[in-house]
Amino acid sequence: MKRFLLTGAVAALLAACGGENVHAPASLGALVQPGTAPWLTVTGGADKLDVRGLDHKLTLEPSPELAKAMQSQLGAQLTSSYEQDLVVTCSSLTTSLRVDQEKSPGNVSMDLGLHCAIWAHGFEATHDYKTQVSTSVAGGVGDQAYAEALPKLLTDGAGGIAEQMRGDIRKVAR
Repeated sequence: MKRFLLTGAVAALLAACGGENVHAPASLGALVQPGTAPWLTVTGGADKLDVRGLDHKLTLEPSPELAKAMQSQLGAQLTSSYEQDLVVTCSSLTTSLRVDQEKSPGNVSMDLGLHCAIWAHGFEATHDYKTQVSTSVAGGVGDQAYAEALPKLLTDGAGGIAEQMRGDIRKVAR
């Protein structure tokens, strides 16, 4: 009987402490452009993204895959850097989303990382690229606002990583 009461009390405490788990679809279809930069590939990445720092658990479910959206965005932003025989292979896509309720509750930030190998004219360079971006979240829209912010975060993050990659591409391709 004591175990039953203890189990019930623990369950009640967890429910009171924000035990709610919300799943929100995050459409990335507008970011994926077929045929963009066939010389660049991105693999890895989580199927779902947790938004940390909220009073409840929010899990974003990107569709299509995060890696496809990042590959398309990087390819579009690096098209002007293409050199003949250039091949860029990126793996180990890492992302984390968080909200700082004390400093900026209306913003969500994303840490983004990739490990890439760049080949051109027989030369190779490998590098880990990292960037942090943030954007405001529409107030009053609820959890779906975080899902709607994800495309902008990915676009801005791809821009930050593309800027870092340009220098390495120039070094290898020339």
